[in-house]
Amino acid sequence: MPKRVWGSGTYSPGAVAYWAQVAALAQRTDGCRAGVATLAGYLGDAKRTAERYLAELSAPGPEGIPELTTVRRTASDGDGETAERRTRAVGRGEHFAYVPVLAVKTLRRPLFVLYCAATYAVATGTPVTAAELATLLGVTEYSARRMTDELERLGWITVHRRAGVHGRHLYEVHDQPLTVVDGGPDRPHTDGGSGACADGGSLAIKEDPELTDESSTQERGAFRRRRDDRKWVPAPVDTLGNQPGGNYPVAAVPPALRGRTRPAARPTYAGPPLTLSRDAWTLLRPVLAPVADLLPDVSPFMTRRIVREILRQIRVDGIWPDEIRDQVARLRGWTPAEEIRDPGRWLLGAVLPVRSRCGMTGCHWGFLAHTGVPCKACAEIEAARGRAGHPPHTGPRPYACSACGWDSPTPLPYDRCAACRPA
Repeated sequence: MPKRVWGSGTYSPGAVAYWAQVAALAQRTDGCRAGVATLAGYLGDAKRTAERYLAELSAPGPEGIPELTTVRRTASDGDGETAERRTRAVGRGEHFAYVPVLAVKTLRRPLFVLYCAATYAVATGTPVTAAELATLLGVTEYSARRMTDELERLGWITVHRRAGVHGRHLYEVHDQPLTVVDGGPDRPHTDGGSGACADGGSLAIKEDPELTDESSTQERGAFRRRRDDRKWVPAPVDTLGNQPGGNYPVAAVPPALRGRTRPAARPTYAGPPLTLSRDAWTLLRPVLAPVADLLPDVSPFMTRRIVREILRQIRVDGIWPDEIRDQVARLRGWTPAEEIRDPGRWLLGAVLPVRSRCGMTGCHWGFLAHTGVPCKACAEIEAARGRAGHPPHTGPRPYACSACGWDSPTPLPYDRCAACRPA
C-alpha cells in the first residue's frame, strides 16, 4: 500500500480499502477481472457503494494520474468481457507498507487506514503519537486512542505502553489477528462523527410525534419576546446575613459531581520493567556501584536515561567504564548527602556529563581519572585566562571577589568576578 493512498488524506477510507482489494487481485497475470458486484461482495458493500469508491479511484489524483486504470475488453465472438482493472504501481523511492488482504476484509475502513499507518511506522522505526494518528485519520485525539484500543482488542496490533523513547508507545503489528474477531466493537461509537456508523449517514433529525408532548408546547416558543411590567417576578429575598451553615446550609458536594483532583502522591509506574542484556549489565554494574544506595529513589524514566547515557559514553565516545566509575565515586565523595535532593537529576546533570577545559579524554571536571590529581593543562589554561582578562584592581569598593579580592561597584554573581567564575 503506497503512502500516497492512505496517508495523504486525498482518498476516503472506503476508497483505500477498494484499492487494496483490487491490488491484491491484480497480482494475477491477467490483472483484476472481478466485476463490481464481486468486489462489493468481497468487502460486504452494496454495488452502488463499490461503484462510488471505484469512481473515486479512477478520477485523476493530485498529480494528475488516477490510482485505478480500467480496460474494457471484447471477446473474439463480439461478446463483452469483464473489465480489467490495475492499480498504479509504486514508484522508485516511494514510501509504502506491506499489509495483508485479510485486514481489508475484516477491519472497518478507518481501522484499516490506522493499521496501514501502524505498519508503516513499525517498518520505518518512526515513533508516532495519538495526535499524529488523529491528524492522519481526520478525527479527534480521543477518537484516535479509542480506535487504537479497538485495533489492539481485535488482535491486529500489540501496544507496549510507555516503552519507547520519551515515554511513547511502541506498536507491534501482526499479519493476522491474535484473538478471535467478534465482528465489531462492544458498543457503537461515532469516532468523532454524529452516528454510530459514518457510512450509513447521520442520525434522525425529526421528532417522533408519539414521544413529543404537543399539549405542553407553545406554537411560537416558550420564551418572552418583549418586556412588560415584570409583575411575574417574585419578591426579593434578603441574603445579607447568609453565612455557611446559616439560612442556606452548605452541603458537601457528592463524589459523583466533583472534578478531577491531583492525587496526593505520585502514581506508581505501571509500564514495562527495565531489561538489560548480560553485556550491558556487566558494563553498568561497576559504574553504578558507588551510588547503589541512591538508585532505589530514582524513577524508572530517569533510570532509562541514565543507563542510555552511560552506554553511549562507553560505546560511542570510547570512555572506559573505570573512568566513569571513578568520576561517579569522586563526585559522590565531594557532594554532601543533604544536597542530593533528586538522585536522578544529580546523576544525569552533574555527574555523567564530561566537562573539561583542556579537552583531554582522561580529564573530568579538571581532575585526572583514577588518581584524582588536578589537571595541569586545565590549571595552565585557567592561569592564562586570569592573566589576560582579569580586571584591574582599583580603589575600595563595597563588593569584593571571594577568589582574588577584586573590588566591584556592583554585586557579583556567586561572589566571583568574570575571570574567576568557572566557564
